[in-house]
Amino acid sequence: MTVYLAGPIEGISLKEATEWRETATSFFHGHQIHTLDPTRRKKFHDQPYTVNLARKIVQLDLQDIRNSNVVLLNLRARGKGKAWGSICELALASQQGKTVITVLEPGLVHPFVEVFSTEIHSTLEDALEATLAYYR
Repeated sequence: MTVYLAGPIEGISLKEATEWRETATSFFHGHQIHTLDPTRRKKFHDQPYTVNLARKIVQLDLQDIRNSNVVLLNLRARGKGKAWGSICELALASQQGKTVITVLEPGLVHPFVEVFSTEIHSTLEDALEATLAYYR
């Protein structure tokens, strides 16, 4: 099984973007589950904006989603960062029939997040455990 680690990257520090993903990767690797971490391309987000760069970032992330079985979307890691791309990934993954496990602060609800998420959990730990149920 392969899990794509979706969540904000833009507008937050590399540490904020990678810390939870490193925790998830370590957890999943302990269960012989592969992860796709878009922060391996963080350098693209730090370059001056161009249309071609934007297209590259989106296409590479979409390729990762296509190559995954489950999308783990951490919206709690947002901080002051933007989550626009993450919400797009949520919708696209759902439309592709992917299982989407979302981490969201309690009380923060939105119809699109609720409908497009397979499951919603308030902690990363609960979401990691829930993801194991989809291991094939």
